[in-house]
Amino acid sequence: MRNQLFPSLLLAAALAAFASQPLVHSQAPVFDLVIRGGRVVDGTGNPWFLADVGIKGDTIAAVRPGLDAAGARVIDAKGLVVSPGFVDVHSHVEPREGGEDMIGNPATENNVRQGVTTVIGGPDGGGPVDVGGYLEKVAAAKPAINVGVFIGHGSVRGEVVGQANRPATPEELERMRGLVRAGMRAGAFGLGTGLFYVPGNYAPLEEVIELARVAGEFGGIHQSHMKDEAARVLDSVRDTIAIGERGGLPTQVTHHKIIGKANWGKSVDTLRLIDEARARGVDATIDQYPYTASSTSIQGGLVPQWAQEGGREKMLAGLRDETTRGKVLEAIATAIETDRGGGDPGNVVLAACAWDPSLAGKSLAQVLRDRGRPVTIQRAAELVVEIVEKGGCSAVYHAINEEDLVRIMQHPATMIASDAAPGAPVFGRNVPHPRAYGTFARVLGVYVREKKVLTLEEAVRKMSGFPAARMGLLDRGIIRPGLKADVVVFDPATVKDMATFEKPHQYAVGVSTVLVNGQLALSDGKPTGTRAGMVLKRNRF
Repeated sequence: MRNQLFPSLLLAAALAAFASQPLVHSQAPVFDLVIRGGRVVDGTGNPWFLADVGIKGDTIAAVRPGLDAAGARVIDAKGLVVSPGFVDVHSHVEPREGGEDMIGNPATENNVRQGVTTVIGGPDGGGPVDVGGYLEKVAAAKPAINVGVFIGHGSVRGEVVGQANRPATPEELERMRGLVRAGMRAGAFGLGTGLFYVPGNYAPLEEVIELARVAGEFGGIHQSHMKDEAARVLDSVRDTIAIGERGGLPTQVTHHKIIGKANWGKSVDTLRLIDEARARGVDATIDQYPYTASSTSIQGGLVPQWAQEGGREKMLAGLRDETTRGKVLEAIATAIETDRGGGDPGNVVLAACAWDPSLAGKSLAQVLRDRGRPVTIQRAAELVVEIVEKGGCSAVYHAINEEDLVRIMQHPATMIASDAAPGAPVFGRNVPHPRAYGTFARVLGVYVREKKVLTLEEAVRKMSGFPAARMGLLDRGIIRPGLKADVVVFDPATVKDMATFEKPHQYAVGVSTVLVNGQLALSDGKPTGTRAGMVLKRNRF
């Protein structure tokens, strides 16, 4: 009996001695960072809820109240909103002169300060044909935010057909299919078309549908700058729907707007077309920026597409012919009167002119007055031709109605996108459209807080969960355990776009914290310099 009892007594003594020793925590912290006590607006459209958000590495590890923050960095979000990072599905990441692109300016402070953590480029039919090569350059630049691209129909057509105003031959169409196929295999998110621009404008609808089918085979979507956003906007929406319906892939009307006073109100009918398409099973959606002005080059916006055939030198030769010049002037005058000019040369404001920087910020009307010329639509058309001949300018066009803007914004199939360059424009240079600095903050400040056009939850859905799902980004866009930690903290009472059309180089305010893949890109409202963005590819899932 004694021999059996002795080992038991020894064990009890050992356990007692162990229990008397102080506990040593050798376990690593559960989280690297905890966002404490914020109103979580999770990106689904559901009502906000109070919770902590725990981050481990590049991933959201937990979302619930009372998380153990031992050993973790803590961000106090009491009274603030915690949301997914915003996803901009129409962003001009393609290479631009002066470094105004993702490679030349990878810090993209204008985006980070708004809470944008992902951009998708290559819209309007542009962007690189060599998607893989371009994405390698982006990755090497170490961007502050995540980057993906479309394969551009206009770029592909330009590579194969050039600037010719004719249908592609069967052989050329097959070569274009091959380029789209290669772009999709390299990770493109779909086919971007710019049917308003040359050379995309020269393509028959059937050509676009054929190339859209290729993108659809890889799970991609179609996104289109339509052929006309003014008098023929309804036909253009029908074409965009047809590309998706007949091409067998989701289709999107990008930066949807109604241009020209005579056309205001037609959003009632364009949205009806979208609803009818969706009712019969077509996956048709919309994106939009929250401004009543658009922006593109003077040549692209006002010079008729037929006059641009064959490239710049051929266009300039045509302008030296008196008959051709007269026809071009007539078409430009019509565009100023009924289309992007909004009926007044004062509505067309030059944004950047490499050959004469002093023109930036001046309207066509102001330039005419400065040169002692009458301010008429005809004289404005003559000035446009002069500008094109000297090298061209970009411009901002004030010709959109607020009622159409609000109606489009409230549609459940509409998401928010900037149509701006994520690499700025370079701070302080020229007088660009303010959307580069203010799009997402403007929605929250003006259309949620001030005008109450959207609820906070719906606005965040349109800027995060909805566009992420549309792009097939299944690992981000929602505040949920297991997804990537692209997270934004902002004050719903103070978030605001500061950029104006007169003074666009002003950063948004009210966003205090931005995480990109779990790393702080913005802390206490200031950029950290950390560039944790990554290249995103559609086919990575």
